Amino acid sequence: MTQPITRRQPDDPETNPNSLHDFHQAKRGAKNVPPNVMALPGENVSIPKDPGHPYAQTKHIKFDFYDQRTSNAAFGYEHFVSLPPKYDEDTSQQWPLILFLHGAGESQRGVGRDGVRRNDSFLSIRHGIPKVILCYDKLKSNETPAINIDFPIFVKRSKQAKQADKSVESVPPEVCTLLAENFITVTPSLNMEWGYGWNASVLSALLDEIVERYRVDLDRIHVTGFSMGGYGTWELALHTPHRFATLMPICGGGDHLRVSHIKHIPQWIHHGDLDDIIPVQASQKMARALEHADAPEVKFSRYPELRHDSWTEAYNNPEVYRWMLQHKRTVTGDEEAVPAENKVVLSGEL
Repeated sequence: MTQPITRRQPDDPETNPNSLHDFHQAKRGAKNVPPNVMALPGENVSIPKDPGHPYAQTKHIKFDFYDQRTSNAAFGYEHFVSLPPKYDEDTSQQWPLILFLHGAGESQRGVGRDGVRRNDSFLSIRHGIPKVILCYDKLKSNETPAINIDFPIFVKRSKQAKQADKSVESVPPEVCTLLAENFITVTPSLNMEWGYGWNASVLSALLDEIVERYRVDLDRIHVTGFSMGGYGTWELALHTPHRFATLMPICGGGDHLRVSHIKHIPQWIHHGDLDDIIPVQASQKMARALEHADAPEVKFSRYPELRHDSWTEAYNNPEVYRWMLQHKRTVTGDEEAVPAENKVVLSGEL
């Protein structure tokens, strides 16, 4: 009797432990998207919502969770927003903003194989910019500036998770203060139900919404991300090259043939030399291309002893935030990246 053939499903972490990073080898677009998108009823109002877990609760800084209300696609990104503690004291002050793009391992997985929708947004705040914000809240409570958000089982099988997880490491108090008290931060939470990889067009619509909602200094918008978010950082800048003051991609890569479009933006690249998920050559290729394009400011921090997680070292460095604070964009434009007529109101039931 012939045995049925069992095929590995590339998007299923239950059968392919490395599915969270396979998109680097074969880039996938959004899925589950209807062919026609129509405006849905509802008001373009952003109201904080419950993320479905306790990990984002804070006492000393605003850190709220929202739906994206308008998009130029059939979906948007849920997102966390932090505001500096003094944001409400001076209603005329505009603030620099950091948009943070997490990696594939920090993505939501949508509906599980059991048909139940998971509340996975806690994955998106385990590392990077949101981790620092949560550690600031701990610091202000006279606690150790560290968090402990565990992996769910489907992520524990991934290649990244089998390496040392540094999410529980504490953050230097100076870093907590520099970031939390000087920047608005936005952390979109990607749901892989809509496909792998950050969608630059949807992110642009989200930023349009953010700058309308908050007092953002349009000349001081910074983008950073690691792994999938490192790729997303460069991709978003190429999509709207006149919007950003700095770029800080970590263990990522990009389209080196198009770097002339973003050579005017100061960039600080980070990568671990021992990275076996996204090789350091991906960042090297971008750095060399920027150099050949006569980019005026490109910094490249390589970490000889680090593997994929070079982001903990990068985000724990107070100099990266001072560097951001020193820069404003040098070329203006892209203030509204997506025309209003191309946007639809989302229902919130994503």
